[in-house]
Amino acid sequence: MSGDNLIEEQPLKFYSEEVTETKIALVHRLLILNAQKNSIVDLDRKHKAWRNELAS
Repeated sequence: MSGDNLIEEQPLKFYSEEVTETKIALVHRLLILNAQKNSIVDLDRKHKAWRNELAS
């Protein structure tokens, strides 16, 4: 991703193979954590909705 000339598509390649693999693993882990967080937030919203329905 060096030399951002915007003429060609930029490769998903960083400095070395090890750093590239590490960054890909990090992004993958962050995506998993974000999905888990979203599912917990959704579950919390459902519980609050159910509680409000029962209270009515």
